[in-house]
Amino acid sequence: MIKDLFINMTILISFISLGGQVAKKHNYEENNSLRTKIIIGTILGTLGCFLMLFSVKVNDNTIIDFRNIAIVISALFGGPIPIFITTALIAVFRVAYFGVNIAFLIGVVAAVLNSFGCWYIARRNIKTWRKWVYSIIYVLVVATIALFLILGNRSDFLIIISIYWISFCLVSAIIYWYIKYSLAANRLFNRLQKESTKDFLTGLNNVRQFDFVFNSTMKNALNKEESLSLLMVDIDFFKKVNDTYGHMEGDIVLKELGKILSENCRHFDEVSRNGGEEFSVLLPDCAYPRAMQIAERIKDAVKNHSFTLSTGVQIQIT
Repeated sequence: MIKDLFINMTILISFISLGGQVAKKHNYEENNSLRTKIIIGTILGTLGCFLMLFSVKVNDNTIIDFRNIAIVISALFGGPIPIFITTALIAVFRVAYFGVNIAFLIGVVAAVLNSFGCWYIARRNIKTWRKWVYSIIYVLVVATIALFLILGNRSDFLIIISIYWISFCLVSAIIYWYIKYSLAANRLFNRLQKESTKDFLTGLNNVRQFDFVFNSTMKNALNKEESLSLLMVDIDFFKKVNDTYGHMEGDIVLKELGKILSENCRHFDEVSRNGGEEFSVLLPDCAYPRAMQIAERIKDAVKNHSFTLSTGVQIQIT
């Protein structure tokens, strides 16, 4: 029994590791699309099916495993749609692989109760670790009642339940820690990847990314024999803005200028902050006359824009 439950734990860790790598560039905390929610539910439902394949067979109709942890993960890190998909896949696999019997019916009712209960807990305004603990306790209580209805007349029932509770609590603690570790690692990876190419203040390309984009775009223009234009942009007397209002206010001006540059260029143009108050706009497939039109549009947009500082003061720049 312990060996099979250990295999269950390794399957859980393997799925989380693979899922963490696949979703490395995705932030689950953001509003997920329907497609993402379906993928999450399908992956966790598949995980539940794998766990049942390597479950502990108590008798001909009854199995014990950690598939309820997949439901808890789905509730806390997915939402109602992933929970429904996860539970449905587990139920379908259960009947397809083990057949319809009283244990199956009790198991389906338990799975539905676990889904609704974990979803309710996940919606509470409490810390994530508390949601995890409450969900684990809840699914254990439901599982214990289900097993009692099926195995209550067995002499070794208390031993089975004791081993299940201890192993489930231990594994759930390890899994929660590993999920938090994977999420933190992914957040750090995304932050470092973003900071390596984006300017921290404006969100535009930084000088390193500008060099990369410029070289690749130049090579592409030469190969296709297309025009390529580059606008070099510099704020007039920006030092005076910093000296008069402070560097914090100067940062507001830089951020706002970055938005103006992006809004007044074509959607495929590359806008970069090359350093200080120096910006650039790379214009692929753009000849000199068209580049001058874009440059004049940017210049007029900046000239006619009032930059509002944090103090409420409005200033003009050129």
